[in-house]
Order: sequence, then C-alpha cells, then structure tokens
Amino acid sequence: MGINRRNEHTVSKPFNGATKTLLTGKETGSKMLSVNQYNLEPNSKSDYYEISNVEESLFVVEGQIEFRLGNNIFNTSKGDCIIAKKGQSHGFGNAGNSEAVVITVSPNVSVNYSSVNEPDFLHETPHQGYFDRSKNEPYEFAPGIMRYDMVGDFLGAESTYFSELILEPGAIAPNHYHPKHEESMFCLYSKLNCAYAEEDNISLNQGDMFTCEVAVRHGIFNGHKTTGHLLAIHSVLNPPPRVDVD
Repeated sequence: MGINRRNEHTVSKPFNGATKTLLTGKETGSKMLSVNQYNLEPNSKSDYYEISNVEESLFVVEGQIEFRLGNNIFNTSKGDCIIAKKGQSHGFGNAGNSEAVVITVSPNVSVNYSSVNEPDFLHETPHQGYFDRSKNEPYEFAPGIMRYDMVGDFLGAESTYFSELILEPGAIAPNHYHPKHEESMFCLYSKLNCAYAEEDNISLNQGDMFTCEVAVRHGIFNGHKTTGHLLAIHSVLNPPPRVDVD
C-alpha cells in the first residue's frame, strides 16, 4: 500500500463549490478505511445525509465550518471535530469568507450514503459527538510530540480512533505494527518522515497519505527544521492494539 502522494490523489466535484480528494479507500488499496478531503468555497455546503452502515468523523483543517448533526446546527473552527454515528443524519458547509477544508473518515471502504430531508434545527452545539479544540489540551505522547485525541469511545465512536500528533524537529514516534488493523497517516502540515517495512527514511510532504497494512512495521519522525503535524487514523477504538519494534 505505502504512500499515496498528493499529486496522485483522485479529485472530483461532489457538489457546487466543492472539490473532493480521495486520500485513502479501496481505490488506493485500503481494506479498512475511507478518508477524503473536501475543499469548500464560501457558502458551499453538502447535502444533509446519513450513512447507514458505518460512522463518520469530520475534522476541520481550515476555516469556519457549519455542521448539521441530528437536530443541531452550529459553527466550528480549525482543529474541531465531530462524529456522526451510524445512521445519524449530518452535513457540513463553509460558514466563512475564505476557503475551508474538512477531512472525513469512515472505518470501512464501503460507505452507504443517502440524502435525507432536513429537520427544524436548534442553533446550539450538541452535548455529544463534538470535539471542541478550544476546550481540550494536548498531552505528551513521546519526547517532542504533543497529541490531541479527537475521536474515540470518549466521543461515542464504535470503531474509530483519530488523533493529531504535533512533532517538533528531531522528534521520533516509536516504530511499531498493528496486529489486526491498518493505520492511515496524513501529513497535515509541513514535512515528516516515516519508516515502512524495511525502509527507514521515507519523506512525507504536506498532503501525502501513508497507509500501512496489518502487521507491517511503521513509524513517524521529524527529520526537518520545522514542526510537522500528522493525522493518525485507526479503524478500531482506543487504544489501538500495537506491538513496538526496532
């Protein structure tokens, strides 16, 4: 599976004012994850929809996003995240004056979407299913690495664990493998490096997606002079089973 480079991604236009970039899915060889990036022009918005067979997490990369989740409608900012449970209606749109970016994650390569009618919304944030970055602090995952856990059982997930890791120059996340599930790793900002199988220094540029198969050795480190940000995506609940290796 390996690296899906930014210039190799498949891009489509799902609705007016939006582009959809495939980051991980069955088209890239994944067997467990669907990950997409939506770039939204101001005032563009998705249908109100539900996914009948799996949950979906949505992460705000840039801009101001208005989420519709169940009967709630509310604005969110960079770093915020929501989870829509299996069968829970939801949608998203750009509520700002500049381009906004959202990444969506589902722990399945077959995702059954259907559009539904919108209800009368309550203009308030929901009590469940919303990760507010401004109300959460990162923790030290390893020396030089701070981590936000954004989606897991604490947010109501059934089979998703989704984190952002912030790696200072020289920081190293231990090499490991997952005995029963894949992991997708998206270089969100700047540059990073990864180990994969027998290779120890593969470059990751901003926008590259690295998906590692079950039971294959991998790891992340920052061999550059700038801070790098990584999204780590698992199709299991926290903490994901792992085995550390050299």
